[in-house]
Amino acid sequence: MKNLSLYITIISLLSIAFIFSSCSTVRDVTERGPAEPESPDEVLATEEARALQQLLDETRSTLADLEESDQIEVPNLFKQEASSNSAVSGNPYQGYRIQLISTRDVQEADTMSNQFLEWVESEAFGYRPEAYVFFKQPYYRVHVGDFQSKSRAADFTRLIKQKYPGAWVVPDRIVPANVPPDDVTFSTEKDTTGS
Repeated sequence: MKNLSLYITIISLLSIAFIFSSCSTVRDVTERGPAEPESPDEVLATEEARALQQLLDETRSTLADLEESDQIEVPNLFKQEASSNSAVSGNPYQGYRIQLISTRDVQEADTMSNQFLEWVESEAFGYRPEAYVFFKQPYYRVHVGDFQSKSRAADFTRLIKQKYPGAWVVPDRIVPANVPPDDVTFSTEKDTTGS
């Protein structure tokens, strides 16, 4: 009996000590405030990342246009398209979409998506693409369309660059049911009436 009460007392004291040590650890962290960068190298790396992102945002459309017109040589290792039709290569869900915007503001992404759908309705394209808003940290991205071949996506990109000059083709997971049939040509009602 004596041993049992001794064990209970020891366990109680250890539990109380553990609780107090846990509370003091939490208090120390909250009293210190937000973490500061530890070294100048981390600050430099963050600034370099911002500068690189800005450069990429400024040149993305230009680089996509050069690649599309075959003025820039992309090594075969980096080309994702093994054949002109991804369904032939075995995965009907692997394809391409067109990215309109990449932003940290979800409302801006939703607005861009809605404006694009309204614009497509008013232009009466031969194909009505879906607009997809998704989050890939740290950005919200708006992708439109579902294409199994990069060349079909590039054809449609030429049309939407009238309104969205920064649009560019990106590899993406697609919805095969939303892929336009091969006999659909991409043009606006204005293109067919000649005005």
